[in-house]
Amino acid sequence: MKNLTYICSFILIALGAFGYFGYELLGATKQSITALIPAFVGIPMLIGGLVANKSVKIGIHIAVLFSFLGALAGLGRLIPGSIKGSIDWAKPSSFFILAMTLICLFYTVMAVRSFIAARKARG
Repeated sequence: MKNLTYICSFILIALGAFGYFGYELLGATKQSITALIPAFVGIPMLIGGLVANKSVKIGIHIAVLFSFLGALAGLGRLIPGSIKGSIDWAKPSSFFILAMTLICLFYTVMAVRSFIAARKARG
């Protein structure tokens, strides 16, 4: 689970950095701090992964907490925006929100499966 934590957190950090520093490549006219939101989720997940080197249970729980919050944040933008029809899927920002949401959902689901398996293994 630690390796998956590192992979997902690095992808989120890279996604945020690319969105912020590569704004011209994406067709934006100026940098926006909101492009770093995936990195703001990925950094605490990475910290949780590093804590997991000393205490796996605590570290992974920290990582999954921030992953869950990232998934909720993304869904909180995608679902109402899709219902209202206000999301422009041609814009890179919509892709970044979707990518962050999918990565966070994937990690959260995998962590919950791991927690269930660990509980069953204990008896």
